[in-house]
Amino acid sequence: MTTMTSHPNRILRALRLPVLCALLWLLSAGSAHASINCTASMTAVAFGTVDLVAGTATPANATLTYTCTKSGNNNTTEYARVCFNIGDGNEGLTNFNPRVMKNGAGDSLKFQLFQGTSNTIWGSNGNAAVPNPYTINISIPARSTSVSGSATMRGELLAGQSTAPPGSYQDNFSGIHTSITLTSSTNAPPTNCGGSTLSDQFAFIVSATISKSCIVTADPLNFGTVSGLPGGGNVDQVGTIYVTCTTPTGYTVALTPSNNVSNGAGAMTPTGGVPGNTDTVPYQLYRNSNRTLVWGSVTGTNTFAGTGSGLVQALPLYGRVLGASTNVRPDSYMDVVTVAVTY
Repeated sequence: MTTMTSHPNRILRALRLPVLCALLWLLSAGSAHASINCTASMTAVAFGTVDLVAGTATPANATLTYTCTKSGNNNTTEYARVCFNIGDGNEGLTNFNPRVMKNGAGDSLKFQLFQGTSNTIWGSNGNAAVPNPYTINISIPARSTSVSGSATMRGELLAGQSTAPPGSYQDNFSGIHTSITLTSSTNAPPTNCGGSTLSDQFAFIVSATISKSCIVTADPLNFGTVSGLPGGGNVDQVGTIYVTCTTPTGYTVALTPSNNVSNGAGAMTPTGGVPGNTDTVPYQLYRNSNRTLVWGSVTGTNTFAGTGSGLVQALPLYGRVLGASTNVRPDSYMDVVTVAVTY
């Protein structure tokens, strides 16, 4: 009985070796094909604090950093065409050209993302609105395992957005809003990148903060040529002050003649070079056409108050030279009024 039971065991042991050899051959044949996987990260596109009333913001750059790694048979050169795709972002859903940031109140701020210094919008495969992902062609030689690189993304805020309210805006490109797709081959460089979608993404945030802002310009208040006869009538003229403030920023405009009088009463002095001329021409500034409301520099008393719309607001400035003040020597007279906007 002892001899009968040991003999089958030896037969079974002898049969195991061919099975093991066949398994090793199959594993070796399956590893002849290499594969490529890519990972990437993107820095933020941060515009910082911008003044859209004074002009368009400076472009903001971000950096894409990627590494593509070959696995499998290291004796094979592997080629790949890789696409880095971006969509519309969490806050800018359905908006591709232009893309849109939003603040907490739902106000929009338009922007676009470009590839490097070019005017090519950074888009994604299959997107009719922005069809161009950032694309690279790589080859990983035999006995090498990976290649790495980087690319620049340029963000620009669209012009003409002075009506956007102040506040913090963002568009978050997380989750499905970025993807990496590639096609690989051991024979020749692929011509497309639609072979497979990789699991890695490169989430990033686009952000900007719009500051409260106002700018002011003014046309000269020119009384023209005045007859210097005693007892003449009043000389009235109208000028214009232009104020542009962010929406809905409250502001006040104060006027101070060079003599620093707070009630808008100034005096023009000679500028024509007449020897010995020390005469002056008094004038008064007003906020209304009836010239009953003086325009000075005491906030809440004689200043102008308004609310910004993001657009230019033209404020009429009413001036008067009293007729009794025109009996001065013939000459050119001028004064400088300081226009101060507080917001």
